[in-house]
Amino acid sequence: MGSAPTYPTYAGAFRCIGASCEDDCCHTWTIPLDKNTYRLYQNFPAEKLGSVVAEYVSVKTAETHDNLFAQITRNDSGACPFYTSGRLCGIQEEYGPQLLSSTCSIYPRVLNLVDSRLEGSLSLSCPQAARDVLLFPNSTQVVSDLLSGAFRTDNYFTLASNGAGHVHKLYAAFHDVRRCMIALVTDRSRPVWERLLLIGSLCKQLDEIPTDGAISKVFAILLDYHGVVGTERGRSEMENLPTDLALKLRVLFKFVSERAQDKTCGTRFLDTYWDFVAGIGSSEGATPSEDVERMRSAEEFYHRPFFEERPYIFENYLLNYMFRTLFPFGRARNADFVPRSIFDEYILMATQFAIINGLLIGVAGHFKEGFSEEHVVKTIQSFARELDHDPMALDSMVEFMQKTNLGNLFGISILLKN
Repeated sequence: MGSAPTYPTYAGAFRCIGASCEDDCCHTWTIPLDKNTYRLYQNFPAEKLGSVVAEYVSVKTAETHDNLFAQITRNDSGACPFYTSGRLCGIQEEYGPQLLSSTCSIYPRVLNLVDSRLEGSLSLSCPQAARDVLLFPNSTQVVSDLLSGAFRTDNYFTLASNGAGHVHKLYAAFHDVRRCMIALVTDRSRPVWERLLLIGSLCKQLDEIPTDGAISKVFAILLDYHGVVGTERGRSEMENLPTDLALKLRVLFKFVSERAQDKTCGTRFLDTYWDFVAGIGSSEGATPSEDVERMRSAEEFYHRPFFEERPYIFENYLLNYMFRTLFPFGRARNADFVPRSIFDEYILMATQFAIINGLLIGVAGHFKEGFSEEHVVKTIQSFARELDHDPMALDSMVEFMQKTNLGNLFGISILLKN
């Protein structure tokens, strides 16, 4: 199954807009510090940030990984103690970008090492990164230099291992699986929800291959799904999968309201939440069926026309997600790694997309003809930032879907179809 592997490098083109950014990456995060940078910080004179290092930088005694050796804790205002009144990094101002921690130097770039080659995608928790990815056709095909020296490259993720206690995946087929996923995501002969359900069906079949299964079985499955692209195959089966807008709305409210009520919730997501509520949420005395009708109307008159004119937005989101997370195999080499099956990786992706799409329907219903690309950026960025700040939220998301019997193609169909 022939052509060369797809290695994303578009992260190298990202440029931080600094103090002009409407959000910042220096609040509410405890920043990990690699061992080498920690040792360099110990040499700072007291009058040149050394006193700040002494107070706020500490070794993580329970951690053995060099990239997670120490941490920079937040000050009383919830900000990085090196964050200046000019909304810039004090370390970068005083010592230059080469003294930034690997986390600060790389963010919002996400680096993965696959087959000894570096890949670079973007975290959409950064507003400018979200613009770069979402708003331009073919944004994930931009070719740039990941080894330019403009940022560090010593902190990267890898494909999740097949080691003891981990789920089995046929890694020899990774690039072939990725090519098939890309073909399905970009198949504009189908609505996005249908493409995602086809991807779910593919993930389910890949998961069901026995651990001693031959690689030829994977290739046969992929060949079959490549044959679906651009055709009517499977259309009737997808259309016959269930819809339940009332249940979809209840699940959506459950996820977003819990996040909004969390004490760590950021103001940008709270803004998005209330815009969503204004577009769909019940007015006093309204019935649940009226909420559903408002959602249906917002999707039909404001959300759908907007995205039909910009089909690349959701495609870019999904491709970036796949590159960033090494979907559907998963990525390791971080403190929050959880081994998941291929289908559980799919449930995680599809659920996040369903929540984002539901939020966008509500926001579109609120702003109506004024719904814009900046509303899309803010909605997706603020949601991504909430998940980046709370890794446990991903585990609870998968757990909820499984416990409520929604963690299957029928359940995902309910969340995705309009």
